[in-house]
Amino acid sequence: MWTLTALLFSTVELDEFCRDQDLEVCAVKLHISSSVFCILCVYRPPTGNFSYFLSSLESILNQLYTNSINIIICGDININYLDNTNRKLQLYSLLLSYDLYSTVDFPTRISNCSSTAIDNIFIDKFKNTNFTIKPLPSGLLDYRFWY
Repeated sequence: MWTLTALLFSTVELDEFCRDQDLEVCAVKLHISSSVFCILCVYRPPTGNFSYFLSSLESILNQLYTNSINIIICGDININYLDNTNRKLQLYSLLLSYDLYSTVDFPTRISNCSSTAIDNIFIDKFKNTNFTIKPLPSGLLDYRFWY
């Protein structure tokens, strides 16, 4: 466990699940007061093996999940949460089994011809009731928040 300016944290070893073009994931546990937050940052390439992504994410959650840890997953999962697709439903079912819910209900990438929500944050809304998620224009070309 490390301390950085009074912030207690520990790293989580997830290298075994990272596979080029299928899944990139890293995590840290933050110890804040009497709570422990495990924050996972996930990238799923759009053309990667979806079955590998889903089964690896399930293994990671099996490894990390306890009732005393607040898990937060954030990142670019390349599944449009504005559409009801089979992949979205599969991911939704997996995350629901760990009480994790999508918090992003607005487009995260907007262009002249499309609008998608492929970047997301998943939390346990019952443990974390006081939160706000809203778009923030960043000026970065990769994240198209044009108004």
